[in-house]
Amino acid sequence: MAIRKPRNNKVVKINHHSMLNIGTFMFGILFIYMIICLIMYLTSPHVTAYEVTAGPLSGNYKYTALALKSEKVVYSNGSGSIHYYARENSKVGVGNAIYSLGASGIQTQTVSTEAEDENTDYSSFRNIASSFSTNYSDIDYQTVYNFKADAQTAISEIYSKNQTGSASGYSGQNLISTDTDGIVVYSVDGMEDLTADDVRLSDFSKTNYKRTNLRLKDTVGANDPVYKLITGEEWSLIIPLDIKTATELADSTTIRFTFLEDKSTFNADFSIIQNEDGFFGKLDISNSVIRFAGDRFIDIELQLNKASGLKIPNTAIAEKTFYRIPKEFVSVNKNNEDEISLIKETYDTDGSAITKYITATVYDKTDTDYYVDTGLFSEGDYVLMKDSSKRYQVSDTKSLIGVYNINKGYAVFREITIIDENEEYCIIESNSSYGLAQYDHIALDASTVKEDAIVV
Repeated sequence: MAIRKPRNNKVVKINHHSMLNIGTFMFGILFIYMIICLIMYLTSPHVTAYEVTAGPLSGNYKYTALALKSEKVVYSNGSGSIHYYARENSKVGVGNAIYSLGASGIQTQTVSTEAEDENTDYSSFRNIASSFSTNYSDIDYQTVYNFKADAQTAISEIYSKNQTGSASGYSGQNLISTDTDGIVVYSVDGMEDLTADDVRLSDFSKTNYKRTNLRLKDTVGANDPVYKLITGEEWSLIIPLDIKTATELADSTTIRFTFLEDKSTFNADFSIIQNEDGFFGKLDISNSVIRFAGDRFIDIELQLNKASGLKIPNTAIAEKTFYRIPKEFVSVNKNNEDEISLIKETYDTDGSAITKYITATVYDKTDTDYYVDTGLFSEGDYVLMKDSSKRYQVSDTKSLIGVYNINKGYAVFREITIIDENEEYCIIESNSSYGLAQYDHIALDASTVKEDAIVV
């Protein structure tokens, strides 16, 4: 019988490592830090940054001006169907045909196609069609009627001989010519005789403004208005002024302005008119009337010589109160002029004096004083003069206007000096000792930040 050898039942014990090793511990700390940062981000007010730029103010002097021209309304000397020959906003001379009464329109002419193609210039009609296509708007359907009238006039010009005062190709003998040079306009609004001295604020209201297009009528009666002539190149633009702007422009005799429609810029003689409705600016112009012959309201912008500097939004401006500290009670940090050292003396609850050195940031200074944060002191605290028995009780305050600089990731108040301002922006001095510099980043809304708060 064979003898079996005993098996080797040696058991190897496996060590189970604890989950609380250094890696787990570090990951846990990092995870908790991320949770805290997330909570801070979600609960903290978010600050929008604005980069400080340099330049002048603009956009505060835009007006809808009232255009006054030398206008002559011409009335019909008879009645009947009317047909216009002269194109609107075109110059006409004495003897040029403007319209006809009782004419039936263009008659068919016996002209060879070849001759017509050689002698006829259709460029005016093409220009009218191109302009209409470019400027068409569903909102202003009046342009369709204007296009129709302009197209009819262009066709009339092609077949007529306006330069000689005759019009071959038309039936009827009632062809009416002008006895005055000028620019033809086929609309009236009742303001043709308005003068600058008669202008009132109500004249600038577009709600009550009514303009009558004379070319919409196929027939006219005796003494009906049929067209209007702009008889001179001299014209004026009238703008309403508030007291501040009127005072600012009181000494101006010439002003530069821009037509906002095409951004063209001109110089104009300038004067101020005052009546019971207030102040009005009057710009006298001697060119470009043909471009705006049919317009009563024209959008312009005055190009004034405004002060230049650093441009910031008004929403970034804040006001803060600071304590005044006389210069003889402080020591200036030689490496940083924005910091000063001083000896502060305060009193404990038992009445004992506590003295300590503190460092303060300078927010403004004069020849005799520094201005520091009010959070450094309590009412009744003293500042001691070094190596002297003199002491100064902190009490005097001064309010400064400024913005919150966030270049370093936290809000720091910086004083500003305003040079000029409008409704949205202001211009401040640049390169001031405790102010801002170009490309600094500031809080767009000062009400969303606190001094020394971390910006997220």
